[in-house]
Amino acid sequence: MSTTRPSQSSNNSGRSRNSARIIAQTTVDAKLHATFEESGSSFDYSSSARVSGSVDGEHQPRSNKVTTAYLNTIQRGKQIQPFGCLLALDEKTCKVIAYSENAPEMLTMVGHAVPSVGDHPALGIGTDIRTIFTAPSASALQKALGFAEVSLLNPILVH
Repeated sequence: MSTTRPSQSSNNSGRSRNSARIIAQTTVDAKLHATFEESGSSFDYSSSARVSGSVDGEHQPRSNKVTTAYLNTIQRGKQIQPFGCLLALDEKTCKVIAYSENAPEMLTMVGHAVPSVGDHPALGIGTDIRTIFTAPSASALQKALGFAEVSLLNPILVH
């Protein structure tokens, strides 16, 4: 019996650390979203991510209201983060199983307005991500697929 309690205790502390990381990441995401909304057309994701990512014990988030508003916006149906796109990948094969409507445009795969007869889309269901991203980006995505809680790695910057 005594062997199960330490194991249970370590599981609980692991869960609480995981919850703390998720809360911290959600706070950073909320601040990024608020910065995006305030910036209009001059949003610089990279510099904003560096500034927002520096949340520590000394810098408290703007407010819980910002985080709550962000979560309500994201969790509503038919809403996406306006500063990115979504790819759902099979963790074993690295193939695309779903993607957001804005993914081809965000990943600059739309070469021209009217496709030619022989053109095939670069992004589609079943596309291997290693064929559409640079080697370091594909490697970062493969690494992320190995994590149980990928949201802790967000954002994953790719080229």
